[in-house]
Amino acid sequence: MDNQELRDFKDFLCFRFVGALELCRMAPTHRRWCKTAQEDALWLELCRACWSTKVSSFHLTKRRQEELSSQGISWKEHYRQHLQDGGRSCITLEELTENVWDFTFRLHPQLRASSSFRFDPDSRCVTGHPNGLTYHWQLSADGHRVELGAFPQAKVIRRDDWGWAIANSNIVCCSLDAKDLAVPGAVDLHPQLFSLEQLAPSLQLVQLLMQLQSGFAWPPGSSAGYPRTEGTEG
Repeated sequence: MDNQELRDFKDFLCFRFVGALELCRMAPTHRRWCKTAQEDALWLELCRACWSTKVSSFHLTKRRQEELSSQGISWKEHYRQHLQDGGRSCITLEELTENVWDFTFRLHPQLRASSSFRFDPDSRCVTGHPNGLTYHWQLSADGHRVELGAFPQAKVIRRDDWGWAIANSNIVCCSLDAKDLAVPGAVDLHPQLFSLEQLAPSLQLVQLLMQLQSGFAWPPGSSAGYPRTEGTEG
């Protein structure tokens, strides 16, 4: 190994401990660094680290690594494409209908009402509703909203883990990962989706009264004593 190769190898070892943003900032500052920063092995590990914090469909398993490698583009480009797609806020019809959803009432955020809620692509009706209801759904042309029968229109939300949420003032539905079922409810996984301000004004008062009645804490594992509010099923 000559001196140039040794310097390149040392750069490579140092860059393994640098994040993607720092790597992009450092590369233009030195010709040798610019070359090293393009190394596929570096970007492969950056992809692996980044995607491990996302929903499991993005995890870089051996099979997925082989599939992506066969596409003939660099791992840096894979990283860029995934980052761009992860920032997409409009859901596709396939993503809406292929996912299984965690259905949670905003009034009972600690309780998973259903773990089998779906948007059926054939009947265009929902299935797996916790109260056995069925109604038509419709995805907006821009992929940002979902009509839920006679219930309030739901907003499409892209989560930080690149999963999805469908939410209105009554409910929150989160795309489910298998590992999510080990956690009591969606509020524990995605608390930012359950703020009091996201409830309709009338339901904010109901929730506040319920929290006062229960000593500011939700009774674990039970909805006994919770008042039912009409029109909050969807």
